[in-house]
Amino acid sequence: MSTTKTPIQVLFSSASFLALLMFAVCDIGSRFVFKTTNTKISYGEPYRSRIWWAARDYLGQKEVPDVVLLGASDMTCAVYRAEATLYNRPEHELSNHHSEYMQRQFAALNCPYKSAFCMAIPGQMPSDAYFIAKTLLSKNTKPKAIYLSVTPRSLYDATFGDPSSTDIYKLMSKLGGVEEYELATRNSLWDKVDYLLSRASNIYGHKWDFVSMQHNVVHDINKVAFNQNFGVIHTPITIRKASLMELPEDFTPEEVTDFPYDPKTAVFENNIPEYRARYKQFKESTLIQQVAFLKDLCELCKNEGVLLVVGNSPVTNENRAMIPKPVYDHYLSEASRVVRENGGMFENLDTPTFEHDDFFDSIHLNGKGGQKYLKQIATVLSQTSTVASAGSSRAN
Repeated sequence: MSTTKTPIQVLFSSASFLALLMFAVCDIGSRFVFKTTNTKISYGEPYRSRIWWAARDYLGQKEVPDVVLLGASDMTCAVYRAEATLYNRPEHELSNHHSEYMQRQFAALNCPYKSAFCMAIPGQMPSDAYFIAKTLLSKNTKPKAIYLSVTPRSLYDATFGDPSSTDIYKLMSKLGGVEEYELATRNSLWDKVDYLLSRASNIYGHKWDFVSMQHNVVHDINKVAFNQNFGVIHTPITIRKASLMELPEDFTPEEVTDFPYDPKTAVFENNIPEYRARYKQFKESTLIQQVAFLKDLCELCKNEGVLLVVGNSPVTNENRAMIPKPVYDHYLSEASRVVRENGGMFENLDTPTFEHDDFFDSIHLNGKGGQKYLKQIATVLSQTSTVASAGSSRAN
């Protein structure tokens, strides 16, 4: 005697349906777990990128610094090589984000600003700077002033994908600072679908957190079994660079090191091929997009009462020569125009005061040049703080 199964019985006897049902239950449970977890404690692991270290340090401070330095590697190299030269010792970029050299310049100038924090990250674009400011540098954690260093690469980089592709964006997204930009910043259809899937499924949306849990368990097991600390494994630089091309960034606190300037051992590295690729194609769409984020940054700082100074960073003649003069002039005029029209201050520090031996390569300053650049920035901030205070007094 045969019995006919009802549709419900057929459905519940399906392995596929039961798997989907189990996934849905787990997904609901995952939502509850992550809703009650403080993401600021463990965000971003196991991929501890440069911005992860900087944000962790900034949020862990007892007092908000007076000045935050933003920008790409042109600013990063200047700050940490200046520090290394000041102390005549190697300086670790990820374990100390305060600039003692800048703070000494403030003191010498009798500047109202006393402390400086470096949140410059190699590859940082104006969109990244805006998301950092919006997420970390507003309300109760806002500084008195922000200095943003820019170069032509900041607006024209041909190797740049879209704003959502950077480590900075991903971390700021995890901290809830980019919600209204989640779809607009994604250029490809797959990236948009990927984001919508992450919103629909909590497990998919927290996939990196689950990877982190897996890595931590594996590391703990191997630490016990082999007495091996995975945080201090050393690899040849060629392997390290290759891994960064294939995997997300993951840095230990002492991995990125800058060294003091010594005229006896100073070298000049040729990075022209890299910047030839960055300058290969000047896309007007990237310029328009990044100028718009620069405008947003100006408006955010104005609304928050934070002084914003944007400075054109010095580069070598050979680097500038790779950019057609009309393109360079367009970059400079657009950057200065949008900043000045929207409440910020713009300074062109790409001047002949910087000599060739101030540079480590075609765009990055060495320790001697870094100190010269930070001294100029401190002077500009000191002067503009006086101007801003006078303007505020007149307004009152």
